Amino acid sequence: MGDLYVIRHAQASFGRDDYDQLSELGFRQTDLLGAYLRKAGIRFSALYSGSLRRQMETATPLLSCLTETLSAEIAILPEFNEYDSSAVIQSQIQYLVREDPSLEEDLPRLQTDRRALQRILDLSLSRWMSATEAVAGLETWSAFNQRVQEGIVRILSESGSGKTVALVTSGGPLSAILKKALSLSNTETVQLSWQIRNASVTTFKYNRDRLTLSSFNNVAHLELSGEPGVITYR
Repeated sequence: MGDLYVIRHAQASFGRDDYDQLSELGFRQTDLLGAYLRKAGIRFSALYSGSLRRQMETATPLLSCLTETLSAEIAILPEFNEYDSSAVIQSQIQYLVREDPSLEEDLPRLQTDRRALQRILDLSLSRWMSATEAVAGLETWSAFNQRVQEGIVRILSESGSGKTVALVTSGGPLSAILKKALSLSNTETVQLSWQIRNASVTTFKYNRDRLTLSSFNNVAHLELSGEPGVITYR
């Protein structure tokens, strides 16, 4: 069987005009990750990433972990881009506030208060996942899962048996992969997604027909640094 390393992107720029880029801490997290993998002797035959900037910036330091360094490159697969959380919230917020008017107090703080964002996004995701009708311009939960699974099939097909490959993505796609591997419910999938740390490593054993979870949410590379605040969730 082969080994698939799925890495969540490092800390992005929450609260800034352009969220889709790593923060200064995010770049530090990727440096620690790359150094840890190299010291551990972990080498990848292929490196995949979604096409979002924060994903590619996380993947770039891992190029030195590729076995074929002369032709090292990141294979970009948009199938592993994150769902549009802003669009999900916008599609559901009127219904959420109608059900619980107190949530309206959180709305002005969505770009600055992580707790407010988590409350609103958690509820919005639950409604989005269970929606029976599509919203114009918004990817459905089913379609999101389908494209992630298609991406996994492509990686496993291209990689072949017995290889070690890496994928850099976001919390949502990783949760969708875990949902499939562990047969999780939608509620369990959302709850698990909130536990996925920035620059964490989750590993799977794979063959052409099966994907089995081996380890989850590992941040030993960050813990070993001893640096305060280096472990983050958002």
